[in-house]
Amino acid sequence: MGQEIRGIPQDSPLTRPPGPGGESSEPERSIGRYLARQRRLRGVSLDELAGLTKIPLRSLERLEDGAFDHQADGFARGFVRTVAEALGLDAEEAVMRLLGEPPSGDDGLALRRQSLRRWALGSALLLGGLVAIFGLWSLWGGGASDPADAASPEIVYRRDVVRELAEAQRAHAAGGESLDSVREGPSD
Repeated sequence: MGQEIRGIPQDSPLTRPPGPGGESSEPERSIGRYLARQRRLRGVSLDELAGLTKIPLRSLERLEDGAFDHQADGFARGFVRTVAEALGLDAEEAVMRLLGEPPSGDDGLALRRQSLRRWALGSALLLGGLVAIFGLWSLWGGGASDPADAASPEIVYRRDVVRELAEAQRAHAAGGESLDSVREGPSD
């Protein structure tokens, strides 16, 4: 802020140049028109600006024609920021002009109602999904078991070869059976 380009001081962000009748003009809605006006006030041609910013001339023309006015994506913000810095303007203010004003009170209330409806719908869908999953789980026997099975559980014995070898080695060291008989396995 406060920089001079070609002897013309930068506009203060809080002041507007007077309009045709001496009164302050309405703030411009188009970021492209704003940047074009600031470029002309500073006496910079589009070719010079393209050289300063490394932005193609066609993209600068489209920016000034308003093609990016309603696009607040990364490319448009980058173009606006780069052009504003090259012209000596406050880049943050220029980007804020591109983004526009936040919604008014009525619009904000409508947005809050819409988000509340979305939240309620999402919650209802999540709860319904959980109930459906629990119902399917209980139908497939995940929640209930047969009482007769609980009284007599099936016991499964597994052979542990390493433990058997360790016990056989201890027995052999104590003077018991040979290790070869253990390696062959129990005789049935």
